Amino acid sequence: MIAKKIIGFIGITRLDKPIGIYLLLWPALIALFISTEASIDYSFLIIVIVGSILVRSTGCVINDIFDMEFDKKVERTKDRPLASGQLSKQEAYFIFLVLSLSCLFLVSDLERQPQLVCLFFAFLIVFYPLTKRFLKIPQVFLGLTFGASIPIVFSMNEKLFDTSMWVLYLANFCWIIAYDSFYAMSDYDDDKKLGVNSSITYWEQKSQNYIILFQSLSLVSFIILGYLNDLNFVWYLTIFFAALLFYYQHLISRNNEHLKAFKNNNYVGLLFLLALLIEKYNIFI
Repeated sequence: MIAKKIIGFIGITRLDKPIGIYLLLWPALIALFISTEASIDYSFLIIVIVGSILVRSTGCVINDIFDMEFDKKVERTKDRPLASGQLSKQEAYFIFLVLSLSCLFLVSDLERQPQLVCLFFAFLIVFYPLTKRFLKIPQVFLGLTFGASIPIVFSMNEKLFDTSMWVLYLANFCWIIAYDSFYAMSDYDDDKKLGVNSSITYWEQKSQNYIILFQSLSLVSFIILGYLNDLNFVWYLTIFFAALLFYYQHLISRNNEHLKAFKNNNYVGLLFLLALLIEKYNIFI
């Protein structure tokens, strides 16, 4: 019984599928290194890493609670712990409560401003799963929500209204809409049948074109970010490689490997992080 519950906990928090943690963590670390002028505050680094794990897990739990009935009817999600009955809804709420309190404890020693920013985005995270019921393109709301780490990190360094924060937030916002649209492609048939909204059910045949548009806007924002922070050759070379990865994602998506295209974005974020470390701290050189 205990082993079953542990497996259920891992399943509902997606700890066995860390791609979501990576896609949350890389932009958060980029925000931390961009917004830090002197040496890194290692307590901030710990908050960013642990926070990415906790926030992503918390979001997955509340998503499964709200989507339990939908998940039962979708091939890809029917075996999730709540949908399959491996965990009860009461157990899921308990896990959500523990994770939420852990998130609050993690930021309890921060200044008031980052705490308020955290609370604001906490509301958005809880509200996001419901947007699939009434927003035609819920990925827009996801883009605003999943990029929460960027304003949080900048506010930790007292730079909430810094221009670089807004540019990085915009780059991440456009990137999220693009890669989550690849993710939505894998559920297109079920979403249409159940009446669940997504960018793909709204864009239909024009989906690839819109994904290219948002990927392009993201790359342009990264170019501006590099200019604002006096980044050089390595950063712009990385933008070129990111464009190649985006092209590759479209190639494999056209072969119905939509989830593989989605997961490939892990390398995009990691490349930008490594480029920033090389440019700003001469790491790896």
